[in-house]
Amino acid sequence: MNWTFALAIWGAFLSTTLAVLKVLEFRRDRGNIKITVKGSYKILPTTKAYGNRPLVVITAVNKGRRPVTLKGAALLLPRKEGHLICIDSMTAGRSVELTEGRSHDYLMFEDDVKNQYGLTPAKYVACVWDATGRYHWSHGILKRFLKLHRMK
Repeated sequence: MNWTFALAIWGAFLSTTLAVLKVLEFRRDRGNIKITVKGSYKILPTTKAYGNRPLVVITAVNKGRRPVTLKGAALLLPRKEGHLICIDSMTAGRSVELTEGRSHDYLMFEDDVKNQYGLTPAKYVACVWDATGRYHWSHGILKRFLKLHRMK
């Protein structure tokens, strides 16, 4: 075994290790948004914008290191009806930038969602999209499928 071969083996090992570390660093640092959706919320004291009506709250939390710009939020509707876009009077039409550890809430009237689309809190599936076009979901793909395709 000569020195050139040993140096080539060392170089291959070192470059592979550094490439794996860079991929892990990229995955760790990318935008990581955690979405939760809850129903039957009321704002106290009552406000002019929301009154005393129950609300659906979609919360987006940036758990990653990089800031993420959110463009909107929606509830997923059953079957092929698409999305019910959240038109929150406080954040409609503007982007929200989330830095590390920050959160933002999107609000919808729960009784409107229930009466028009038949969605109950047990069937809520929410998504939030960012400026890059990436969708972040409140549930995994299997749970989304099960929640939405069992609706009648």
